[in-house]
Amino acid sequence: MKKRKLPETAEVVIVGVGGIVGSMLAYWLAELGVRNVVGLEKAAVIPSDIGSTSHASDFVFNTSHDKLSNWTTAYSRRFYEDNGFFLKRGGMEVCRPEDDARWEELKRKVASGKAFGTNVSLISAREAATKFPLLDENSIRGAMWDPDAGLVVPRSQDVVAAMVERAREKGALQTFSDTPATGFEIVGGRVTGVHTETGTIQTPRVVITSGIWGPLLGEMAGVPVPLSPVEHPLLFFGPLESIQGTEEFLVHPLFRDQGNSAYVRDTGRIHGGMLEWGYYEETNPRLVEPKDIGNPEKSMASLSMRHLDLEEIAEPLEKGFTTVPTLQELGWDERSSFNGLLSVSTDAASLIGESPEVRGFWLCEAVWVKDGPGCARLCAEWMTSGRPQMDMHSFDIARFYPAQKTPDFVRDRVFENAQTIYTPPIHPREPYVSQRQIFVSPFYEREKELGGHFDNEIAGWERAFAYETNREKLGDYLSQIPVRENEWDRRHVPYELANAEQLAMSASVGMINLSHFAIFDIEGPDAEKMLEFLSVAKVGGNTPDGRVIYTNFLDQDGGVHADLTISRLGNDRYRVVTGGADGNRDWVTIRNHRDDLGLDADIVIRTHDLATLGLWGPKAREVLGRFAGNEEVANEAFAFATAKELELRLPSGTQMRVWAAR
Repeated sequence: MKKRKLPETAEVVIVGVGGIVGSMLAYWLAELGVRNVVGLEKAAVIPSDIGSTSHASDFVFNTSHDKLSNWTTAYSRRFYEDNGFFLKRGGMEVCRPEDDARWEELKRKVASGKAFGTNVSLISAREAATKFPLLDENSIRGAMWDPDAGLVVPRSQDVVAAMVERAREKGALQTFSDTPATGFEIVGGRVTGVHTETGTIQTPRVVITSGIWGPLLGEMAGVPVPLSPVEHPLLFFGPLESIQGTEEFLVHPLFRDQGNSAYVRDTGRIHGGMLEWGYYEETNPRLVEPKDIGNPEKSMASLSMRHLDLEEIAEPLEKGFTTVPTLQELGWDERSSFNGLLSVSTDAASLIGESPEVRGFWLCEAVWVKDGPGCARLCAEWMTSGRPQMDMHSFDIARFYPAQKTPDFVRDRVFENAQTIYTPPIHPREPYVSQRQIFVSPFYEREKELGGHFDNEIAGWERAFAYETNREKLGDYLSQIPVRENEWDRRHVPYELANAEQLAMSASVGMINLSHFAIFDIEGPDAEKMLEFLSVAKVGGNTPDGRVIYTNFLDQDGGVHADLTISRLGNDRYRVVTGGADGNRDWVTIRNHRDDLGLDADIVIRTHDLATLGLWGPKAREVLGRFAGNEEVANEAFAFATAKELELRLPSGTQMRVWAAR
């Protein structure tokens, strides 16, 4: 059959419109007034039958310690519910009797849930068994209950079909199935077109919503997409006689046995009353190279569904029989069971925003069904107004430095994240084991000699949280620190030692390695104009050379984007110092504003050229004066909120020039 002719131009091209994210994005763009959107889909049909949405379990739980993740899930649940696509049955997360760590985690989840406005609570084993009668009451200690959890119904694919149709009805969307993007036209660092086998569409904006295929699309444009497809075993048991003839889409509440990294849900009428047991591999997750998706030796009818080896999950499955014995009684249906592919990113969060590498090339990736409408809404707002309603820093693709998007880094970090999707309970700032020592300061070896605790890596930099050699030296201060036996991150962070160091520094003097701070030198005819545009505080005009200005960068609506210092080095010469975690985002912001405003200014990244130390405490001036001369650091010569060069004379006879800011 002859394919329809592609339009020559589009305001936006969505690559991967047949999944939950792409279809929702098309809908939201239409709602926000965009009228020429083209949706491309690799699959022969829309909704797609080859992506993660096609086999998603479709349940929605709102239990996270992250504010933005809670918001996107809550927003998505309300959207599904308001549009008749949600069945609220409630859901529980159980804790086995011997799992003390899981019980503490459930308590924390309840606390976080209440802080974010959810209705979660702890319930007894008996209450749990009453709500979920397939449960062996004696197999658990208790559970967390979320009365608002439920299922997207009939299927998330039905949502896809409805959203695509609504966008079409508004005259905003044209879709083309069996039309994969084959490349991108990029001119001057900006995307200008999308190539397909049947033609090229000229467009200033492209959005990749291709899920597990995202890295392949990004590669075509020179944009790393730091995620990997991961196999997710899904087994089906039954049918269960008591629900086999039901007209309901879901009969029982959702059931998560996260201590066993598994969940159970019934399939209601959709799959003839079967029970679905899903598992997230906690020891040896099976990552799949994006180019290997669809391998004929491993794939089933859908490219995102792969053959399952029961031996790989035999042990957790046996453990699952102890909480839900009915599974063993029913026996599994081999023909229906499979490994589904899902997207996991390098920090387990979604990837949204304009890529740092190519302007106009947007991503909305690593988004699951439970967050689809919410994430797509934020992306659409960002694209159309420049201002999404939520702070996006934890999802912003610009949060990653280039070193955090290399193939080795992505593979190793995704592997770790895949191990902890359900278990064990991890701190939001849990230190990673893999891909460490990406960046180290010149003081790293000395810090190791001092017994540095380096479970505080950020943006690839090794940072010492505290130094073990101070334990004996700071006994008087340690005795003032209260014992916090239930501190969540205690196993990683010697909080009592860090607090003692802080007390000692406040009483005398201390030095902290700040080499992870991001530093940019900005120079050129328009440097002042650019920074004046971005900053709240005045940085130009009659601001004297050597002045250090603490300020914020704001967006066009007055929202805070960055928190940093700007030092005036001279006429149209500035130094920006910002936190390591936000350094790449801030650099991208400065660069993009320069380019969008057509300004002439060079931005030079100095982070790896300049080692940074902080000297604090009431005796800091006295200590610095020993090496620079007391007259050089006196208030008259070195006032507060100023910066200047100092020459340090070290005991070894070495002289060193440093740039010092106060």
